[in-house]
Formats: sequence, C-alpha cells, structure tokens
Amino acid sequence: MEYPLVSVLYPVFNDSPEHIQESMYSIINQDYPNLEIIIVDDSNDASSIETLNLFRSDERVKILRIKHQGGLPQALNNGLSIARGKYIARADADDIQFPNRIKSQVDFLEKNHSIGILGCNINYIDERGNHIKVRQYPETDDSIRKYLHLRNPLCHSVVMIRRKILDEIGQYNPEFKRAEDYELWLRASANNVKLHNLQQVLMDYRMATGEKRDQLNWKMNLKLKKKYFSSRYLFESAIGILSIYLYVLTPISLQNYIYKKLA
Repeated sequence: MEYPLVSVLYPVFNDSPEHIQESMYSIINQDYPNLEIIIVDDSNDASSIETLNLFRSDERVKILRIKHQGGLPQALNNGLSIARGKYIARADADDIQFPNRIKSQVDFLEKNHSIGILGCNINYIDERGNHIKVRQYPETDDSIRKYLHLRNPLCHSVVMIRRKILDEIGQYNPEFKRAEDYELWLRASANNVKLHNLQQVLMDYRMATGEKRDQLNWKMNLKLKKKYFSSRYLFESAIGILSIYLYVLTPISLQNYIYKKLA
C-alpha cells in the first residue's frame, strides 16, 4: 500500500513543556509512517521554545517561527504555505493523539472520496490528564449540517482535511479569531463539502475552563451563526443564536458548570 503524505499542523503559543512533550510524542509515535510535522511556534517563553527544539532531530519535524499578527488562523495559514501533504491533520500542544489516529482517518478518506473533512469522537481530560467523559459528535454529513447551526460539530485539534478542499474554498479566515475552525466548517458546508465524524475515540482533549472562552470567542460565534443563518434549519439556527445571548449573560461560575455539562 502507498501511504499518502500527511501534514500535521501543530501551533504552539507558550504551552507548558510537559504538555508539549506529551502531545509531540503522541504524534511522532503514530502508527502511520508518512508524516511531516509542521510546528508553527509563536512562543516567547524560553521553556516552550527549548522543549520544541528537542524534536529537531526528527527529520519529519519542521519548526516555523514567525510572529503571527493574525493569531491562530494566520499561524495555521503560514503552516499551510509549506505543507506538502495530500491530507492536512490538526493537532494541538495540550492534547494527546491515540497511536492509530492518523492511520484510521487516512484509511477512511482513502475509501470514502466524497468526504472532504473528517473528525472523530474524543475523550475529555482535565489539566492533570484525568478522564472526565467521552464527547460523541454527530456522524453523518446530514446530521452535521443540522448540528452546525447549534454548536461546533467537529473537534478542531483532531480533524483531517483533504488539501484540495482548502485549495478550492480557501484557508482559515483571520477575521474569525477564536472561531476560525467553526467558520471553516460552515463555509465548507455552504460549498457542498461533505463532513463526517468517525465514531471512534482517537484523542484525549484537555478541557478548557469557561474563563478561556472569552468574549471574543462568543462574539465570533454569534457573528457566524447570523452570517450562515439557515431557513432550512430554522429552529436550530434560532436556538443557536439565542443560546449565545443567554450564555454570555450568565455569571462565569455558571458558565463553567454549563460548559462542563454540555461540552
């Protein structure tokens, strides 16, 4: 079997050395052989930079250091500018990829040519790595299209995207910081790109607190829900917008509770 090249986009911004090491080892030890790992590093913390430099000896690793005025979406686009893979895989510096993650996704996409963007289910873990719960996402394109207007239906740090899709519909939009992934899914769906989630757990996702989901995050989500308001999914679109208004008006402590229950 020929193994198509997969480009792993791995952005870093002052993440903890422990998390970087754990997440990077989970990528370089994948069962899948044909990888390039593009680290897009915007750190100014010496310990983060030094930890990333430990992985330079792996010939698959490339470290790109540019100050990204556009935040995460611009950093990802800079990584894409040097990516050579047929498939683009995302990974973050505080999550842990299962060894079969890349192979499982490539195998599925090689057999299902109509799917353009592929996610999967995840484990939520806390800051110390303790298991919290499993997050199950909608599976099929039809169910994802409907869910899109309620909430984000794919976990960004474990998606795999056909490179040709990004060439056709465009890359990440820097105007949507904190919601660049959600914008891409909505734009892709509007352009008839099919989305799918494997019903396998393929990653441990370190759960954020409500404080990390700042006002800009909610502002961008609200802007997107209004922009892609759908008469076909009228109920979901209306509830999606209303839920943001209600959420931002609640105290932070209650936001944390809601986030942990509904995430």
